[in-house]
Formats: sequence, structure tokens, C-alpha cells
Amino acid sequence: MVDMSATLLHHGHVRLLQKASEYGDVIIGLTSDDEILYKKGYSPELLFDERKEVLESIKYVKEVVETPWLIDESVLDEHDIDLLVHGDDNSNLISKERLLVFPRTKGISSSELRYKAQESILSQENQKLMLTPGPASILPDNLKGIVPVFGRGDETYQNMYSDVEKWILNLSGQDELVCMQGSSTLALELSAKTFLYGRVLLINTGYYSERLGTFVDGSVCDLDVIEYEDMDNVTESYDWVLCAYTETSTAFKVNLTKVREKSNALGAKLYIDATGSIGLEDLHELADLMAFSSCKGLFGLTGAAFIAHKSMLNEKKQDNFYFNVDTHRNKSVTGPYHAIASLHSIIQSHSMLRERVRSSKSLFMSAYSKYIESSDNQPLLCSYVKGKVSAVDDNVVLYQPRSNLPGSVVCHLGEIFSERVNMIERISVEDL
Repeated sequence: MVDMSATLLHHGHVRLLQKASEYGDVIIGLTSDDEILYKKGYSPELLFDERKEVLESIKYVKEVVETPWLIDESVLDEHDIDLLVHGDDNSNLISKERLLVFPRTKGISSSELRYKAQESILSQENQKLMLTPGPASILPDNLKGIVPVFGRGDETYQNMYSDVEKWILNLSGQDELVCMQGSSTLALELSAKTFLYGRVLLINTGYYSERLGTFVDGSVCDLDVIEYEDMDNVTESYDWVLCAYTETSTAFKVNLTKVREKSNALGAKLYIDATGSIGLEDLHELADLMAFSSCKGLFGLTGAAFIAHKSMLNEKKQDNFYFNVDTHRNKSVTGPYHAIASLHSIIQSHSMLRERVRSSKSLFMSAYSKYIESSDNQPLLCSYVKGKVSAVDDNVVLYQPRSNLPGSVVCHLGEIFSERVNMIERISVEDL
């Protein structure tokens, strides 16, 4: 007898049956639907009669009978069985004299098939090419991490959060992390209202950096705004310097080393919008304060926002409950549990995914070099194209940046689910 569930039949099952047939007639002891639900926690994809029909069609099989999850001597006696044949994960209570064990076929299991089926479904869905800054695709690893979790009394989630926290602090080069449900906009405004004071200098590179100025509390801050190219002309002292590391609306990356040096010269701390840069660019440790979300360069699902900062910063507490950094620091409200879970499953593959973004960017810039200015201010996330980008098919979503630039902005997160980059086959670029 060979006992199995065969919820998803694969070549490992067939090889085991072939080996068993060398010792005599093969009777399959097939686990019932109810036993699978009770022992494994799910209903099989194929019902018992359907699994039985498939197995009976295999030439090595003489008969299929229903058996319980665990086989003991009485089951073998009932069906007049001499030997139980099983893979090396056997847990049946059978004497050594009536047990024949073979190594499992490596690299395959019904569980692995389920993951591969999930990847195939996601691959089909991800044929919708998103040239937007994020989230641009759903990764199999995102969904692998989604399990029931809760923020209090759940050791699984606490371990997940601890791993994610350490990972993000390492990426950001900061000392402390505050996590909350919401977009980076919430984290940006809350951090600005909490930490900024005195004279504040905003370095403008486009919509998102300019938006930072609206988050500054005018009752405790005196705000000045300059263009990035005019930064060298500033000589007065400031308490804080603000900028967007990657300005998505114009596909422009500031020279953060230069901004840090200017901040030091002005006696200022540095606050950056890291929404478009975290996980993609280096040197985040140069900032004293930053905010970002889970769904761009961290490659997680939407829903989590973060404030990361150096220790010992002065704080101004907000006079309300939800819009208060301590509320989120102390986890006094529901957190982005499943967004954190989606990030946890990305940690090991993050470097590979980042390289896929880099490959997409490199290929795009090579293909359309006449429309793209190559410079140190090119961010990994996106590219500014001095031309009109159009979709070749109906399953492409073009990015509509919040800027008045005459050209187009293309983002490079849309194909990270695959090693193959075919963006250039699905868009065209024309002169303005």
C-alpha cells in the first residue's frame, strides 16, 4: 500500500508509485476529504472521487481505497497488505518489517505547486504594465507573507515587526522608527509638525518637495524656499533643511551628499522625503529625519507609513490623539499589520528586486537615450523623457506626474516580478 492525499498530483507521486510497483500490486490508501480538512486545514482542490479517478488511471495502480490520515497495522490487515510504502516523511505507526521508505523527490510538493500556481496567476495579472511609482506590481513574496496577524499578544506578528524594523533601520541609517497605517503623506506631515522648528529652508525640485512646505507649522517655523540650483548661494543660518531625495514629479534625484554638506554649513539638521528613494538609493544615513511608505522601493503592499529619525531630536507633541507621534510610537491604534507582513517576506529578496529596477532603468535609458539626459541626478525609481510616451497596447498604465514638464515620466517598478524586461516593447516615444 502507498498512502497519500494526492491533493495536487505531481511527478513525485508517480515516481513513488513506480518504485512501489517493483514490490508487488499497488493499492493506494487515499485520505478522505474530511481528514485532509481536519489534519491540513484546507479542503482539497480535487474531491476524493476526483482524486481517486486520476490515480486509478495510472498504470502502476491496481486499486484505490479510502484510508484514514494515519495508517496503522489494522488498516494494513483490513486490506491484506504486506508492505506500506512511503516517502521519508513517514509518521505512520507501522513496524519496520512492514514499512518501506523511499526518499522524497526533491524540489516538488503539493504545497510548492500551490505557490507556483499563485505565481502564475500573479504573472498573468501583472501583465498590466504599471509605469507608475508604486505599487506597480504584486509580488508572490508579498502574498506568501499574508497570514492572520494582530498587533497585541501575537508572537508571530511581533517577530515579523521586529525583523522589518531592524531591516528598515538598517536601510535608512536611522536610530528610531515609528510605524502607522496610511500613506507617506501622513508620515511626512506628522514628522514635520512634530520635529521641525525655527528657521527652515526648503530646497525645491518639484511638486513633492514644494508640498513639504505646506506641512511646516508656521507658528513655530519661519520658512524660506529656494530652487535646488540656487543652494550654493545660501549663507544664513537655519535650524532645518528640507528636500525630497527623489522628486518623482520631475524624476530628479538631489545630490544628498551636497545637501548634507550645505546643511552642516548652515548649522541645520536635514529632513528628507524618502518616499521615492528608500530601498533604492544609498546614503539615507545622511539625514536626521525622514518619512516614507511601504509600497515603492521597499516593494511591499500599500498601507504602511514610517517616520525614521536619529535619536535625541526635540519633539513638539500634537494636541490630539491620532495625529500624535506617540500614539503610533506606542502602537495605541491599529497598525498596518498585513503591509508589515508583506514586507517581512520581501527582506531576503529585496537586493534582487532592486537590481531588477536597475536593469529596467538601464535598458530604458539605453533604448531611448536621445530623449533622456544622463546625469548623476537620475533616480532609480523613474526617468524623465523629453518626448511623448504612448502605450502600444491597452494594458499599460502611464504615469501622470504632478508637474508641468512638457515630456513624460516613466517609473521602473512595473516589471520587478520577472527577470525579463519588455517595457520597451509595449511603449513608444515620439518627439514633442
